[in-house]
Amino acid sequence: MTTGFPGPGTVLIFAVILVPVYVMIAAWFFGKPRDTKMAALGLGYLVGLTTLLWVGMFIKTVVIDVIFF
Repeated sequence: MTTGFPGPGTVLIFAVILVPVYVMIAAWFFGKPRDTKMAALGLGYLVGLTTLLWVGMFIKTVVIDVIFF
C-alpha cells in the first residue's frame, strides 16, 4: 500500500497547524510599519531553511532505502 501526498495528515499540517506561520508572513508584508526589504529577507530565510530540511530528509530517505531495501 502506498500513500499519496494529499492525505488527511497533510491537510492538517498545511491548513491548521501552519496558520500562525501564514499569519506571521502576512503581517510582515501587510502590517505597519512596512519594511518590504526585511520582509523579503525573512521570507527568504524561511523558505531556505524549509528547503534545506526537506532536501536533507529526502536524501536520508534515499540512503535508508538503498541500505535497507
